[in-house]
Amino acid sequence: MSLERLVGGAWWTITHLGSSSLLLPACLLLMWGLWRTGHTRTLQWLVLALGGAVSVTLLSKLAFYGWGLGVAAWDFTGVSGHTLLAAALLPLLLRCMPGLGVWGAVAGAGLAIAVGVSRVVVGAHSPSEVLAAWLLGGMVAAAVLATLGRVHLRHPALVVAPFLLLGSLHTPSATYLPSHSWEVRMALWLSGRTTPYTRAHLHGHAPDLLSPARP
Repeated sequence: MSLERLVGGAWWTITHLGSSSLLLPACLLLMWGLWRTGHTRTLQWLVLALGGAVSVTLLSKLAFYGWGLGVAAWDFTGVSGHTLLAAALLPLLLRCMPGLGVWGAVAGAGLAIAVGVSRVVVGAHSPSEVLAAWLLGGMVAAAVLATLGRVHLRHPALVVAPFLLLGSLHTPSATYLPSHSWEVRMALWLSGRTTPYTRAHLHGHAPDLLSPARP
């Protein structure tokens, strides 16, 4: 195997660390562990903050796919979902793993940065889309972490949750949820269009800028 293929495979493994297929189940385990250990305030903050951030991310994508609402000067077509989930959840997952504490949060933040870089490297997102996701996800993580302080958590679910990230080594395991396809289909249904807007449309390089809506 060539060095180029090895490096390319490594970037895809990193990008899978932000996959909803892995992070949503891990998040459910995290929530279960927080509830069972009595940290209901932290759980409430997580549900509200993450729910709000995911909603903003989804709306930004629907607005572009369905109506072409983006910022050409920034090459912005919507917040990076992988980076958003990574920035919001990886610091929490590793912080709540028994024995890691604050250093777990630091390691999680570092991984989230790597996920964002990988999204640019593999051509999935522009730097502006990743930066927006880092900021949004970082605010979620910071708000939730602030409710924990330096308390030590112990519950089996909190131990198991981070190990779900090993699925990043196996592409089918990391991509079984077709979240992108769902987003596009939802945008088309809401807008009435037959085809989604693309980055080429944003920069005026596509011929079908006025693709008709469904009758």
